[in-house]
Amino acid sequence: MLIDALTRVFGANLPIFALLFVGIVVEKYYVSRVTTFTNVLALNMSFLGLETAPRFLVWYGDLGLILGVYGMLAYLVNAEIGKLYRVPAFTMYASLPVAVVILAAPTDWWLALLVAGTVNFVGGVVLESELGIDVAHWGPGTAK
Repeated sequence: MLIDALTRVFGANLPIFALLFVGIVVEKYYVSRVTTFTNVLALNMSFLGLETAPRFLVWYGDLGLILGVYGMLAYLVNAEIGKLYRVPAFTMYASLPVAVVILAAPTDWWLALLVAGTVNFVGGVVLESELGIDVAHWGPGTAK
């Protein structure tokens, strides 16, 4: 069965990678508010299995969960969101930063977040502002 092969490749992390995959697929062509929610679920699931998770990593996950739930609710009621949501969501909870944090060692997660978040933000600014390439869709009221 295909699921057996996937389980052999990804092991117990299959649900985490599945959520990240959904986030990556919908990030450009759908609504990034949904991506933030799925990425945060993957993030929190990833360190549930740790013996002891660093306190700030847990706080990063908790903040992301609050942000993700807010984004999902805004998506469900088709509400406008502002930069106060978009900037942290895009720099800290987009697919690239979350995937890098998950793959990093629990002690080095903050460095992984710093590098990946910076790359994601700068890359997004360059692609959208300078080259006119849309990298994310944020829903109503956010026309480029």
